[in-house]
Amino acid sequence: MTTIFIKYILFIQIIFVLLISNESFSQSSLYMPLNIKKAYDNETRSYDGKPGPNYWQNRSDYKIEVSIDPETRMLRGKETIIYYNNSPKTLKQIVINLYQDINKYGNIRMRSLRKEALSDGVNIKNIEIDGAKVKKWNQQRYGTNLILYLSGSLQPGDNMTFYVEWNFIIPKGSNIRMGTYGSSTFMIAYWYPQISVYDDIDGWDKIDYTGEQEFYGDYSNYDVSITVPNNVCVWATGVLQNPADVLTAEYYSRYKNALESESVVNIINEEDLKPGNIFNQANDYNTWEYKAENVTDFAFAMSDSYLWDGVSLEVENGNRILISAAYDPDSKDFYEVAEISRATIDMLSKDFPAVPFPYPRFTVFNGSGGMEYPMMANDGTRYSKSSTVNITSHEISHTYFPFYVGTNEKKYAWMDEGWAQVLPLKIQDSLAEGNDQVYRNVSSYLLDAGTEMEMPMMIPSNFISYPALGTASYFRPAVAYLILRDILGEVVFKNTLQEYIYRWKGKHPMPYDFFFTLNDVTGENLDWFWQLWFFERGYPDLAVKDVLQTGNQVKIIVERIGLLPIPIELKLIADDFSEIIIHNDASIWKNGDKEITIEKDINKKIIKVELGNVLIPDVNKKNDVFEIGR
Repeated sequence: MTTIFIKYILFIQIIFVLLISNESFSQSSLYMPLNIKKAYDNETRSYDGKPGPNYWQNRSDYKIEVSIDPETRMLRGKETIIYYNNSPKTLKQIVINLYQDINKYGNIRMRSLRKEALSDGVNIKNIEIDGAKVKKWNQQRYGTNLILYLSGSLQPGDNMTFYVEWNFIIPKGSNIRMGTYGSSTFMIAYWYPQISVYDDIDGWDKIDYTGEQEFYGDYSNYDVSITVPNNVCVWATGVLQNPADVLTAEYYSRYKNALESESVVNIINEEDLKPGNIFNQANDYNTWEYKAENVTDFAFAMSDSYLWDGVSLEVENGNRILISAAYDPDSKDFYEVAEISRATIDMLSKDFPAVPFPYPRFTVFNGSGGMEYPMMANDGTRYSKSSTVNITSHEISHTYFPFYVGTNEKKYAWMDEGWAQVLPLKIQDSLAEGNDQVYRNVSSYLLDAGTEMEMPMMIPSNFISYPALGTASYFRPAVAYLILRDILGEVVFKNTLQEYIYRWKGKHPMPYDFFFTLNDVTGENLDWFWQLWFFERGYPDLAVKDVLQTGNQVKIIVERIGLLPIPIELKLIADDFSEIIIHNDASIWKNGDKEITIEKDINKKIIKVELGNVLIPDVNKKNDVFEIGR
């Protein structure tokens, strides 16, 4: 055989392997809607789970000036936005989010509001595009969307400058993710006219904000000046640019100390509130200047009566972050929140997912509920250590999803909430005794599993209401991720999650990008798992159908009654009351079997077999026990 012929044969083999490989990437058994398939056909996304060669996303630069009058709760703002069209499309309209129109009289809401929370919504005083005032007939408002019809167009690769002046009354009484917590204490979020996302899946995001679903934002840069009375402190997304201008010398010194301190620094303590010499008193108002780069949103909080704890953490190679807690002196649980936050960020950075915390600041503000924003959280007071640990670590975990990895919370809440249930499990168990969050995820999921109210996760979140939305967003995905961890093993599970994060940091992945990334990184076709747990209506239910013992050999026949695959864990109890545990991960069902026979050689008489445990979801426990001879 000649050398040339051998080389030819090798070349053909290589081409064949590449074709097979490409074919495997381009084929999936998963149902794909046409608008999503279009993105893969256009190669903005790839079947190997990576951003495609034609991937793009738009962005903005925001320069905002805002002032707040605590007495009237009036927020007044003006902003200049430079919007960059990186898409291949010519844009004839611009969509702007006016989220505070959720409080507007007559607007549709999925959450009830008290009378004092209602208002006229966002008052737009002026809009200009490239210096020209936008005419009334070129504007359309509905729900929480404002559509601007351009007199010209925004070409691919070009940018456009918008100037907006607006105001609204900060809501009180019914605070959906932001609002009033005292006479001068406010959490301000979803507060500025924000250009909506224009992406390769849907074009403009026009999903109305009704209070149920959450948010979706472009990665942008923010330069924000916040003017408040001179007795008020401001915490915000980003880095404070002028601490020496707004803090007096002693408190500026404490602030600088907190930037380097490994232990908590009381920047403002309860005794400091009495003299009232914390802030610059040269004028009636102070302007706090914050900057944040490449984030999907900007939030801030303020108070004249809150304490401020700060502590530093080095996350990698000299990169330090400042972690803060701002809280009411009566919120006794918050005295530990700065340290809880530091421990959480340390674990997330170094243990799981072992991706260094990506932002220079994080502040937990003592407001209500539990809500995440870039570099901030709004958490209510809790009355047990475990609850404080859980809410703090959950909201901090959102830093990775949906902020560092920019998932679309409006459509796919499980892509961030499910991970926020799983990422902090170790720190939750270590900081609060008896805090078994795995069990809570399983038991909460089982409350609705298999009922007509349970919806598959791939139904867009904006079409699902609570309580079904809670199951589909938090508990079913958390359980699915934990079952997947059991299938892949701890190391592979972590490595695949890391790769997904690094591929999609600063970008907008959709569910298929997640599915295909894990298929690609693990080298396994996990479509059988994605199909059943994420697309299908179904529930987990296994049963011990029969147990046969012949001599030392025991055969246990396990029946899969429910559709969803779960691990088989068997406890075999012998006549001397000793126990033997057999564990098979859920991949044992990957071929679609309805029955599996588990065989085990045992030199004891088995009298009882118990299936499952409290950490494995199973809707019917009555068929999980088999007693020999009964």
